[in-house]
Amino acid sequence: MSAGLESRPYVLPKLQGECISKTVPEFPCLYLARELKRVDELGTNKTQFTRLVGAFFSDRECRAVYNTRNAVMKWSGMGEFKARQSITDIARLNAGISRVDSAILFAKSYDTALQTLLESDRSRRMEFRFDAVYRHIHVVTMDENGVRLLQLLSVPDWNEQLLDLLFDPEQRSYNKGQFEYDACIDGVYILSHLDGDIARLIRFRDALRMGAGPSEVLCFPFQVEFLQEFLGQATQFKTIDMSAVEEAIGQERRKLFDG
Repeated sequence: MSAGLESRPYVLPKLQGECISKTVPEFPCLYLARELKRVDELGTNKTQFTRLVGAFFSDRECRAVYNTRNAVMKWSGMGEFKARQSITDIARLNAGISRVDSAILFAKSYDTALQTLLESDRSRRMEFRFDAVYRHIHVVTMDENGVRLLQLLSVPDWNEQLLDLLFDPEQRSYNKGQFEYDACIDGVYILSHLDGDIARLIRFRDALRMGAGPSEVLCFPFQVEFLQEFLGQATQFKTIDMSAVEEAIGQERRKLFDG
């Protein structure tokens, strides 16, 4: 709610599972897991054994939401695939969204995110890793930085807007490169981690290990320590202040935790 997402069940329209209907409101909102389960009682088993806490709707996009707090996130294999399919069905019927391939992971700190990544590396079932379930997973920490990042994630195409401001069109990859990066300048491959997407980060690291070439990661100052721990000496880091990003895309800072 501090980030401007409406999450109160008694304020939000009730979801339904019978037909395609514009139910989800236009403004950013979070439907809690118990509201998702009520849509179809037969679908309850798809989500009851996962760490899913809700679904985030914003600008015709739906993201699954998980909360790992200060513990390493443990994914439940096929249960997460079933949960994603259940949310996809709900999003299609209530918001006209046909695909859900992104998730938000609430964590107490980036240390929790790091431990979750390292635990995933040890998984013997690669097809059940979280980056196999969701193409994009945005880490949002439970502090002011996380609140502001969640605000940014509510803005339509904010990351694309920013990349267009930072790089010339001929420098951009537009997701058509041979591996995961956003721009290339004088042979240096640049990845934007401003959206906290750890699934992309894994793919970028794997490309570096395969000898992709000189690289750089664009990030916020509070992300640097986490990125250094995960990527080591394989790349360089360049920071940008979050206030500059908010100003660049016309996102006004809200006064946090009023009252």
